[in-house]
Amino acid sequence: MEAFVLVIKAQQFALSAWDMSTSHTNIPFIYYFKNPNSGSVNDFMQSNKLRASFLKALEEFPILVGHITVGKDGRCLVDVNPHNLNMPEYLESQSTAHFRDLEKAKFSWNALPQNVATVGAFPAVGVSGIIKLVNVNIIRLAENSGLVLFVSIPHYAVDGVGY
Repeated sequence: MEAFVLVIKAQQFALSAWDMSTSHTNIPFIYYFKNPNSGSVNDFMQSNKLRASFLKALEEFPILVGHITVGKDGRCLVDVNPHNLNMPEYLESQSTAHFRDLEKAKFSWNALPQNVATVGAFPAVGVSGIIKLVNVNIIRLAENSGLVLFVSIPHYAVDGVGY
């Protein structure tokens, strides 16, 4: 992670009135990946490679490691400080659910493994005392059959005109 920190520059992203009008929602994404070699050696989407790829993506979108704050002019902004990064929540766990069961259920929300969504629909202060601008939950499925990737980002962090 040290290499990641070295490329992050101090910067601020001013949020517009439009950004702030959409700030009350998180955008959840759920991706499903089927292991074509289910049950084989556990080299499917290796944890270290996923984490390294995630950090590489954050280099391109530094707003996601910033802190939401209010500027001197009273406007909201995202402050990226390389000495005080707001590192995303990044979880990985194992499930007893099998990919074929999710597939059979047509990837319905009801068929998802428990605790996929680690945050709700609205950005809120978590146990760390701050609002995370990215929440990631990787759930490995039974018998190495696949993976569920949950990503949630507050609307204003990537879909607003501030960035």
